[in-house]
Amino acid sequence: MTAPERISVRERLLDAAQDVIEGTGWSDVTMAGIAGVAGVSRQTVYNEFGTKHGLAEQLAHRELRRFLEVVRVRMASETTLVQGIRSACEGVLLLGEESPLVRTIAGSSGPGDDHDFLQLLTTESGEIARAAVTVVHEAVAELYPPTALTGAELGVAVETVVRLVLSALTRPSKPPSEAASDIAWIVGLVLDGAAARP
Repeated sequence: MTAPERISVRERLLDAAQDVIEGTGWSDVTMAGIAGVAGVSRQTVYNEFGTKHGLAEQLAHRELRRFLEVVRVRMASETTLVQGIRSACEGVLLLGEESPLVRTIAGSSGPGDDHDFLQLLTTESGEIARAAVTVVHEAVAELYPPTALTGAELGVAVETVVRLVLSALTRPSKPPSEAASDIAWIVGLVLDGAAARP
């Protein structure tokens, strides 16, 4: 099987899983069911993802790419770092409200729920967080003037923003614009504090 064909099969399987999620929820996703929807053998699904949790990981990473594109576009449209952070956070949180996968994550709270997605963005969020931190850090360096933060401090600040957004996605408590403004306010305080140092 050539690389393009392999990618095509994987995308078909991910599309099939997403269709099931949008229709009846993650708990109804089975490897056999996905195989039937995509028109392939069950073994093909296992070969691609290994387990249902592996399928969840690949769905989350595909969705992550959509979110990171929003981050890039929104940060590029603003002239200051604080404005860029606010706009990017708001865009991500708005997209989260529309995403069936994120809605599945946000709804995975009861004892009978399948927690694969919730684990991916909480206890197992390292890889996703690292990818997001990398994109935000690159955008900050490319789009805005240097700040008074050291490199290490900027890294901590960016990771903190990413973790706050992940928390707001999985357990929203405020409207996206309000949550984004709160996060940007914190970033502003950090930047002001760094700039005021002797």
